[in-house]
Amino acid sequence: MSKISSNDLVLAALTGVLYPLTFMIPYTGLLAWVLLIPLFWAIENKSASDAFKLGLLAGLVSNLAGTYWLIGTLSRFGGFPIVVSVLFIIVLSAFSGLSYAIFSYIVTKLGFLRKPGVVSALLAAAVWTSVEYLFPFLFPYGIANSQADYIPVIQIFDLFGVYALSFIIVVVNVALMRVLKKATGESPLPAGEIALALALVVSTLVYGYIRIDAVDREIAEAPKLRIGMVQANFDFLEKSESQEEVVTERHKEMSLALKSADLVIWPETAIQAWFPTASDYLLVGDKMGVPRMDGKFFIVGGMSFTPKDPDAEVLKDEDLVKYNTAFLSDSNGVIIGRYHKIKLLLFGEYLPFTNLIPALKNISPASGDFTPGDEFNLFEIEDKGARIAPIICYEDIIPSFSRRFVEKGANLIVNITNDAWFGRTVAPYQHLIVSIPRTVETRRYLLRSTNTGISAVIDPVGRVVAKTPIFVKTNLESEVGLMNGGPTLYTKVGDIFPAACLVFWAGFAAVTRLRRKNIP
Repeated sequence: MSKISSNDLVLAALTGVLYPLTFMIPYTGLLAWVLLIPLFWAIENKSASDAFKLGLLAGLVSNLAGTYWLIGTLSRFGGFPIVVSVLFIIVLSAFSGLSYAIFSYIVTKLGFLRKPGVVSALLAAAVWTSVEYLFPFLFPYGIANSQADYIPVIQIFDLFGVYALSFIIVVVNVALMRVLKKATGESPLPAGEIALALALVVSTLVYGYIRIDAVDREIAEAPKLRIGMVQANFDFLEKSESQEEVVTERHKEMSLALKSADLVIWPETAIQAWFPTASDYLLVGDKMGVPRMDGKFFIVGGMSFTPKDPDAEVLKDEDLVKYNTAFLSDSNGVIIGRYHKIKLLLFGEYLPFTNLIPALKNISPASGDFTPGDEFNLFEIEDKGARIAPIICYEDIIPSFSRRFVEKGANLIVNITNDAWFGRTVAPYQHLIVSIPRTVETRRYLLRSTNTGISAVIDPVGRVVAKTPIFVKTNLESEVGLMNGGPTLYTKVGDIFPAACLVFWAGFAAVTRLRRKNIP
C-alpha cells in the first residue's frame, strides 16, 4: 500500500471542487461522469484508513463549496454570529463529507477498486449508491441530481428513482479510470467495464427517448388546470407579524391580475397571521385573507396553532403547538384543506433538545419552535378534478414525500417555499435543480411557488416549462395537466434499488470472506 502523497491530496480535493460545480453552472452535469476519477485514482492503492482520510478531504471540500450560502443563511435566519456560522458549516461539511469517506473506506477495505473487471465496477457503484441513500444528509442531494439539464438521461427515475442513475454514473467513472490506467500502462484494456458502461448509458438513453414520447402523449390528453403563482418578493426582514397587513395585501392585489387562473398559489408563510387549527376561515383580523374572486381556489402558506391544553383560559406562547401550514381555501376564505409541514428545517424552524435544555434558545433566538405535522393530507378541488400534494419548503427534495402523496391519489404536486433566506446566492437554483426528479419519479407536474424566486412549472418529463428570476415581484401563469395515469414503478416499489445495492455488495463481501475461511 502506498502512503498519501501531495498528488493524492490534490486529486481528492479536485473531486471535491468539481462535484458542487455540477449544481452551480447550467449544463456542467457532464462533469459528473468523470469527476470521481481523481478520487478513485488517489485511493485505489491506499490502505482503508488512508482512503478514509482522502475521502473525507474530498467530501469536506465538496460540501464547503456547495453549501457556502449556509453561512449567510445561519446568520440571517438563525441569528448566529458570523464566526459561529462559519464554524458550523465547517463541522456540517465534515459530517456530510463522511459519505465520501465511508465509501472510500469500504471499497479499499474490500478491494473493489484494486481488482479490475465488471464485478468490481458493479460492486464499487453499489457501495456508492447505498451510502448515498443511507447517509443522513441535512440537504439530501446525490450525484444524479446533477443531470437535471439532460432530459433523456433522467427518465429512468420513474423506474428506480435517482439512485439508479447514481449507480450508472459511478460505473462510467470506474470504466473511464480503467481506460486512463491503460493509457499510462498501469492496467490492461478494461473491455468488460467499457462494454458495461456503454450498455448502461445506451439503455438509459433509449428508454429516455421512448418514455418522453409516451409521457408527452399523456400530457396532451390530460385534463387541464389553469394556475397562477404570486411571487410577491418580500425580503426576509420584511416578512414579520408587524408587516402582516402589508404582506397580505400585496398578495391579494397581485392575485387580482390572475383572472384566468382556476387555482392561485401563494408561497410559504405568505400570511404571517396565526390561525387556530379549528378555524374554518382564513380571516386576518376582520378582513378576508384572500381576495374575492368568484370560482377561484387558493393555496396559501401560513401558520397555525393549537393549545396544548384546550381548557386553558390564558394562553402563553409556550402553551401552543405551532405548525407551518399550507391552506386550501375558496374565494370566500373557507378553509377546504390544510397540511402541516412534516419535515422541519433544523436551526430554522426548530432547535433540537430545547425541550430538555431551554437555555439552548439563547444560542439562536431567531430559530422557530414549530412542531412537525404527521399526516399527508391531499388538497382536493372536486369540480376541477384536482387532487393536489401540498409540500412545503425543502420537502420537495425528499423523494418519499411526493411518492407518498401520489400513492394517495395526487395528480398534481404543489410546493410552496420561501428561499429569501439564501439571498442572491446559488442556493435557489440548487433548490430548483434537486426538485426536478420528483416530476419524473411520479410523472406529475410540480409547481414551485416561492416568495422571491425561483417560481417554476416543471412538467412530468422534468422540463422547466416556465420560471421566474429571483428577487423580482411578478406573477407566473400556466396551464398544467392533471396526470391521472397509474403509479410509476418507482411510486410502487420506492427505493428498493439502493437497498438491493447494499445487499449486493455486503452479501458479496460476506460470501467471499466465508469462502476464504473455508479454504484448507
